[in-house]
Amino acid sequence: MRRALVPSCALAVLLPCILNAQDTASTWQGTFTSGAEQRRVVLQMVKKDTGSWEPTAYYLEFFHDVIRIDFFAQHGSNLKFTINAGKGTYQGKISADVATIEGTWTYDGHSVPLELRRASRETAWRTPFLYQYHFQNVTIPRPSPDEVRIPFSPKLAFDYMEQGAIARTGEWKCVACHTNGSYMVVRPLLTPQFGQPQKELRDFFVSELKEYLALVPAKLQSEVEPTQVVYIAAGLAIWDAHVLHRLSPETEQALTLMFKLQRDTGDWFIEDDNNPPLESSPYQLATVAARAVGNAPGWLNQVRGTLVEAQVNRLENLLRAERKLQGDYDRTDLLWASTELPGLLDAAQQQQLVKMIFSHQRPDGGWSIRNFALPEEWGKGNRAEKLRAEFEFPDPPSDGHMTGLAIIALRKAGVPSSDPRIQRGVSWLLTNQRSSGRWWTRSLNRDNWQFIS
Repeated sequence: MRRALVPSCALAVLLPCILNAQDTASTWQGTFTSGAEQRRVVLQMVKKDTGSWEPTAYYLEFFHDVIRIDFFAQHGSNLKFTINAGKGTYQGKISADVATIEGTWTYDGHSVPLELRRASRETAWRTPFLYQYHFQNVTIPRPSPDEVRIPFSPKLAFDYMEQGAIARTGEWKCVACHTNGSYMVVRPLLTPQFGQPQKELRDFFVSELKEYLALVPAKLQSEVEPTQVVYIAAGLAIWDAHVLHRLSPETEQALTLMFKLQRDTGDWFIEDDNNPPLESSPYQLATVAARAVGNAPGWLNQVRGTLVEAQVNRLENLLRAERKLQGDYDRTDLLWASTELPGLLDAAQQQQLVKMIFSHQRPDGGWSIRNFALPEEWGKGNRAEKLRAEFEFPDPPSDGHMTGLAIIALRKAGVPSSDPRIQRGVSWLLTNQRSSGRWWTRSLNRDNWQFIS
């Protein structure tokens, strides 16, 4: 989930249609200042038979999305091109010896001088610029299956979680379910072990809530806003339960807004074909809403006998019906939610889900997210071709995301830590941490960002 792109939160620009551009094109590179930081820029062009130049790729450091050059013109030594449907423009003049290009880079109305100098193959910067998170003094490379495994380090895991949430928040200024959203619905549970979570994350959620409260609810029924409101409500409620130990006014406001956005079907609008597993399933999002309801201290008692109680019942009925699920993945989240929202499932139903999760455990002790749903069940099924084409498709390996989620759900459901199957899962985690502190998980969507890691 993201808002409008600006230069100060740029990461990498890659033209996928030119896979080997750096091997065939001439390279010019330079830097410009954005805020208090330097951003590296790389322009690659080839010389045509007519003697004019044609761009093949343009890279901006810390720019997240794939962007294509949509317009290019050259008149003598002067050139101009635009990217991202005209949001970004570069105008420059090539020197007679083609060693430099003096120009101006403009994005979303903000202009900076940008001189590009021609670089040799040996001195050219490696592109694309491969970062998962970058903000101030935090720079975390993109995940990779080749990242070195290390002996288990809880400190590295903790630092990655804390720094990643802050960096994502500062860099993008949005509630992202895969980073600060997950942080706020999980990190408060660790308060007895690690102390209070970072207050600036809660402050950010409250500030986002205030922005949404100032809008007419009907204007929030599109794109990512319902998802963000649900995560805000859940994050604040879980913070209340494990940090404040009382219901805060902000959580009450967030829950009220959340149910104003609830649809007649009991769920919330979501862009179904966006980014599974966390941005593609109204059902999965409903399990997050259930956690918000179940954790908010005393809130359920306050709404007894009101119209909101009927909306809560609608949510519970939706979850019990198990319609339009991302297979057993959403059922795993259902089990977790049922342990925090009393009465959602009975003991027998919970034990069926416990048995299901254990049935997917792999011989090495871990779990694989790809075993928890058919390719056609993720989102609208538009990732199926990509997933079936993966070389690991017949036997996908264990991954950090699903192994962690499975163990959390099982332990929350009362499976003791002494259970040999839990111990095997924990053993997998202890032996598969990577040097950044995270665990590798291949994205279900595209093999460039891997935010699920």
